[in-house]
Amino acid sequence: MPRKILIALLTAAVSIAAAGASRIRLIYGKGWNAASEEVKKAMESSAFKTACKGKFTTEFVDWAEGAGNVEGNLGSLKIPCIFVLDEKGRCFFVFENVPPNYPMDRMVKFINRLDAQRRAAESAGLDTPDKCGKFLEMMEKFVGGPKRIISPGFYSDVFDKLVQLDPGDKEGWQRHFQMGDGIDIVIKANEYRADKDMAGGEKFINAELAKPRKHLTKEQQQGLLMAKFALYRETPAKNEEMIKLLETVAKYDETTFWGTCALGWLNWRGKAPISTYWGWHKGDFSGTFTKEITYGVSYSFDKAGEYDISFEPTEGSVNISQVALYCGEAEVAVLKSKPFKFKLAREYAGKIDRMVVKGSTASDSAGNIVIRRQILRPRKKAQ
Repeated sequence: MPRKILIALLTAAVSIAAAGASRIRLIYGKGWNAASEEVKKAMESSAFKTACKGKFTTEFVDWAEGAGNVEGNLGSLKIPCIFVLDEKGRCFFVFENVPPNYPMDRMVKFINRLDAQRRAAESAGLDTPDKCGKFLEMMEKFVGGPKRIISPGFYSDVFDKLVQLDPGDKEGWQRHFQMGDGIDIVIKANEYRADKDMAGGEKFINAELAKPRKHLTKEQQQGLLMAKFALYRETPAKNEEMIKLLETVAKYDETTFWGTCALGWLNWRGKAPISTYWGWHKGDFSGTFTKEITYGVSYSFDKAGEYDISFEPTEGSVNISQVALYCGEAEVAVLKSKPFKFKLAREYAGKIDRMVVKGSTASDSAGNIVIRRQILRPRKKAQ
């Protein structure tokens, strides 16, 4: 056999062996968790083994009811739970609360794509802080967040390399992975307010704001702003400034923990924006108007199906003549006749991000925006 062909075959064999070392681990509850038993049965089937094509081995870890973490659990009690480990034993994918009827072939196809993406990124080299940071950032969404990806059993080795390459964290990647959602910073700001040490609180927050922020997530950026709110929320002279700050936090992303928190504080202060959560308030609609509503819209249209949209005054009266629904810049639907009915296609579920409402009112009205999804089809009348 020619030497080049032999080398190529040996290289392929090594590659297959490395891929075969990857494992799909199921944490399940024998005898007490029915969903676990179903998922385990599916993973033991010949169809599942065929889907794996020898690239992954499977292993099962029984978790006793009421017990703490078991070896190999990697920190999840949301069973049945699947962890996928690479050839070095590092977890790159977590699937918690696996539905008992989940199509396993689909999961394996996804794992294969993700594994190929991971291998390609590692093969490209992790020799700079930015490469390490971008690799970890790419993988964090598949395991449950920035802090988890750098934990033991995941990719702590890449994070250690990042620290060695940038010990002073000039690039700010370490902060991205270590900061969490900012709750510790907000708690600290609360403590300064409780101690009436406003100067100390300002110094603390300014120091946090001075650190690199270019790689922080939206929620982390929101956390920094909410720390400032935590410090000044009981300072009357800062009231208007704090309302604007809360509005900024909510506009970043209303669906995060801090976005929801900001909307709650705005509502509590009587400054809630027009939303599907709290409707509209006096002064929001006046004369002939065109108003854009963003808060709560994607949440209200989170599933495919048929919807009814109505505007129900609690004070005064209002005439809504048109409702337009948008996904980004795309106009999904324009509704001009009452009752406003809309059939949401699956591809737009959870993606409708705003409603533009046109109408008129002769009074200073307030009311609720009611969006109902029809769960059951109306029964046909008996003949």
